[in-house]
Amino acid sequence: MTAKEIRTVEFVVLPITKMKARKMFQIAGACRFVWNYFREKNLADYQAFKNGKGQRPHISYFSLGVEFTRLRHETDWLRELPANPIKYTLKYFADALKEAIAGKKGFPKPRSRKRTAPGFTLPGKENFRIKNIDRKYSLLLIPRVGWVKMTRRGGNPWKSGAPKQVVLRHDGHRWRAFVSYEVEMEKRADDGEVLGVDMNARQVATSDGHFYFLPDLKKKEAKQKRYQRRMARQVKGSNRQKDTKKKLRKVSREIANTRKDWVHKTTEEISEKCGTIVTEDLRVKDMTASAKGTIENPGRNVKQKSGINRAILDTAMGEIRRNLEYKCGRLIKVNPAYTSQTCSHCGYAEKENRKTQAWFQCVSCGFVSNADTNAAINIRRLGMAQLHGEERSVLKRTPTTREIDARQPDG
Repeated sequence: MTAKEIRTVEFVVLPITKMKARKMFQIAGACRFVWNYFREKNLADYQAFKNGKGQRPHISYFSLGVEFTRLRHETDWLRELPANPIKYTLKYFADALKEAIAGKKGFPKPRSRKRTAPGFTLPGKENFRIKNIDRKYSLLLIPRVGWVKMTRRGGNPWKSGAPKQVVLRHDGHRWRAFVSYEVEMEKRADDGEVLGVDMNARQVATSDGHFYFLPDLKKKEAKQKRYQRRMARQVKGSNRQKDTKKKLRKVSREIANTRKDWVHKTTEEISEKCGTIVTEDLRVKDMTASAKGTIENPGRNVKQKSGINRAILDTAMGEIRRNLEYKCGRLIKVNPAYTSQTCSHCGYAEKENRKTQAWFQCVSCGFVSNADTNAAINIRRLGMAQLHGEERSVLKRTPTTREIDARQPDG
């Protein structure tokens, strides 16, 4: 059985002429201008609504698009650039504004020339064309810019798919193109196997006893901090600070790419093991909240908590779950409470079962195991119960705080 799914492929846009590069930066600058223009225009209405002095703003992509058309006719330099990529910025703005009105997020922030990465979206296949030259290279036609060459190591895995959208973004070094393809995917057959996955700081454990550790980034992170301190000491806007900024961007890209590569390889290996994966429904935002407190009620162990927060964010738990969701046949999310304190052998739940972060020893039956493997087995059990419609749970205690332990379990 097949189903249509969206797969995104990242390409590197090869060096282009100065004229084409200038035009792409102009389009990105126009997108930034339009975002800030409509932000200022809707700020007063939003503040009046939040203060209870005005009605709920009725903002939609369509209504903003009508105003954009009027703005474009009144602005000469906007008419020299393609309309649809710039107009599509208002789709992102409308979504952000709706979330702010609903109270999910704050009001959209302004986009800065220095802090916002240049980029724009080519929505719909009528706004671009893609030609596949060979296995390694492709051509992309950007309105008012022309053809640019794209490449990807390993080639394009979804060359036969139908391209639906292209997002172009500059990472401080070069332009990158993210092409979304609609492809026919064979739905993975349910083989009856279920695997539990426990995500911890800089590591992932599975219920079959395997471990996946994030590559050591200490040297690159130390270099990153060194460049950050150097930038802070240098004269703002000087040539030396610009050189340091380039080095900082390079090492930051290396860290991000290493983490991204690890996430993809780990989730690929896990998803190939069975048809059903069970993970914890973790609230990473709450887990990584600062412990500094307030002036009246200052927090404790703030430095230690900040280190744990960095380790959790380094693991990219949300990305792991998102990757597993489309790679495996079925993903089940379960409540993470009590999984770290419950014995997977006899079901006894007690805080004393886990005296250290690395090892688990049941005070009832004496069962000894790696703590993360034990938690992964409990996660699998909860997933199977959910799969069979069972509401009861054998886990009865609150989980311990996730921390980093110097000892690494044998994998």
